[in-house]
Amino acid sequence: MKGVPVLKKIFYSSFFLAAVPAILIILLLSPFATKSRLKVEQVIKSSSRCVYADLNSDSVSEVMLTGKGAPYFFILIMNNDMKVYDQWNLQDSIDLDMSDFFIGNYDHDRYKEIYAFTYKDDSLFLNINEFFDPKGTKLDRLYITKIRVVNNKVTSIIRPAGFFDTNGDGKDELFFSIQTGFGVEPRRLYSYDIVNRELKTSQLTGEICQFPKMVDADGDGRPEIFGLMGASGNSKTWYPFTDWSTWLMVFNDSLKFKFPPVEFPGLTNHLDIYSYKNEDLRGYVVAHNTGSADTTVMKPRIMFYSLDGKKIRERLFSEFGFNTFTRLVVMKNRDKDRIYLFGKEFLELNDQFVVIKRVKSPFNYQYDNSYIEDMDFDGENELIFYSSNDEKLAVYNADLRKIAEAKLKGTFNPFRFSHYSSRDHVNKLFMNANGGYGYFLTLKGNIYYYLGYLAYPGIYLLFFFFIVLIKRINTLQVVQKESLNRRLVTLQLQGIKSQLDPHFTFNTLNSIASLIYLDDRQLAYDYMNKFTQLLRGLINDADRIYRSLGEELEFVTTYLDLEKLRFGDKFNYEIIISEHVSQRELVPKLVLHTFAENAIKHGIMSLEDGGMLKIGVEKDKDYLILSVEDNGVGRAKAEGQGTSTGKGLRLTREFYDILNQLNKMPIRHTIIDLYNEKGDSVGTRVEVWVPVED
Repeated sequence: MKGVPVLKKIFYSSFFLAAVPAILIILLLSPFATKSRLKVEQVIKSSSRCVYADLNSDSVSEVMLTGKGAPYFFILIMNNDMKVYDQWNLQDSIDLDMSDFFIGNYDHDRYKEIYAFTYKDDSLFLNINEFFDPKGTKLDRLYITKIRVVNNKVTSIIRPAGFFDTNGDGKDELFFSIQTGFGVEPRRLYSYDIVNRELKTSQLTGEICQFPKMVDADGDGRPEIFGLMGASGNSKTWYPFTDWSTWLMVFNDSLKFKFPPVEFPGLTNHLDIYSYKNEDLRGYVVAHNTGSADTTVMKPRIMFYSLDGKKIRERLFSEFGFNTFTRLVVMKNRDKDRIYLFGKEFLELNDQFVVIKRVKSPFNYQYDNSYIEDMDFDGENELIFYSSNDEKLAVYNADLRKIAEAKLKGTFNPFRFSHYSSRDHVNKLFMNANGGYGYFLTLKGNIYYYLGYLAYPGIYLLFFFFIVLIKRINTLQVVQKESLNRRLVTLQLQGIKSQLDPHFTFNTLNSIASLIYLDDRQLAYDYMNKFTQLLRGLINDADRIYRSLGEELEFVTTYLDLEKLRFGDKFNYEIIISEHVSQRELVPKLVLHTFAENAIKHGIMSLEDGGMLKIGVEKDKDYLILSVEDNGVGRAKAEGQGTSTGKGLRLTREFYDILNQLNKMPIRHTIIDLYNEKGDSVGTRVEVWVPVED
């Protein structure tokens, strides 16, 4: 039990009391600074598309910029200082909404090639330029296929998938997809053998993957091809795997299905497909979203499919608290794949689709898009999010910890990223956005990050000093209240002493003795009983500040009866109580007696006879109005005749002043001099306003 006081002392100490709220606040607070600093520098605002790449393997990036000359479209190649090497003039048209140009290295030498799709009328052409190699590949107008043109607008979209050496000749084939609006042709996957000038295609389907990606999902050393699938319903011509449904499709590098496509009926369905692998599990993680009002369409969910297209498990997005569009991302980090869901919150799941981490979105609105890029060039990818409504770019690491954010205004998705390297070995991520905006993004360590931790002891010290201040104020209030209470007790004792005036006591006893001498023993007994009752009331109530109005009236009546014994018919008194007064109201002790005694001693006793003392009690809202009125000589004349020091009134005034420091509503008292029509003093009236509670 000896330890209990020690524990209480610890728990009640300011150090411990401050620690509890400080720890709770610190746990709920977001970091005061991010560990990294994201610098955003706008460098381009034009209608052209800009890409950075190291075309000649000298560790310094070249700049490629598209433009429209007269009469040719061109791709301009420049160095770091924006000095022009040359420009590649293209005979046909470039439409960046149809296809962006991109970089590859199909022959695995030190020189990279530039690939650009152009069109003339409804014919699609591939153009290749190994710019820095004098003997390198330079191919123009390689015919690919017919594309869809509506009202002189190309409605086909070409997306590169990647490169792979399918036939084993040491040179890669180029893989890409063509998705067409308002028609089926040519919705296919393609591979182009650059060495042999051969084109291969998948079978024609009503739907084909948008944003295709090539990944070795099954670990056989050869890639699978899959991507975003969507049911647009913009073709009424029937073909296998109609676009009035969406399909889970996975192709091999021969552009054949790895397993029969799986149908998800209904318009506006979308499937986002990622490969996934860990130590003992391989397959495909699939996110299904829909914007359809048709209640028969399958509800949005996340699913896991085996490599041969068998569904293994699934969970509805609503089970995670998502009721709007939810984005799936699978990212490799530290040699393992990690599953994320992004919506109003950011979630990481394990392969059983159990939430293992949940963080709040940094945006007030739905973000526009997400990207995976190695922003700090450390070999590990970061997650990039942008919200045009919030005008903010946020960067997270694989552990879903926000590492940087920056304001970015007036920018339109989607973004295209490329890596910039200068002669001084400065690496930056270049971000090209729709609308011709170009930005350099630099992610570096924030030297002020650890200074943010100083805020945490600051929070603790703030609570500590606040609690110390509250304790000090509380202690001062307690000391002040105790001081007031002690002063009240002192005033009570002084008041009792003043009421036990020897003259009053001796005169009362003499009056009772006279009755005994006159052999009026019964009356003497009655008055002795009243005197002892008065003394008992003073002594018994010595520790009380308040008593009921009824008790106060009984006390003052006893006092007045004893005074009448002394003075006979020299004065009379009357007590008038309003019918609205219950007499249970609490009033300060001796509140009537003090002023009644003062009226008799200094007012009525100066009269020969006919003295009258009136005591009244009324109620006005939250106050009792106690009045003591006499028809004596008045205060001015009494001051010249008496020997009183006014000590009783001073004690009463100080007593009320102290009570008013403790009460919500103050006690007020006034002394009113009464005059007749001639202006002569005809007495004094005292009113005491005592607050009462109903």
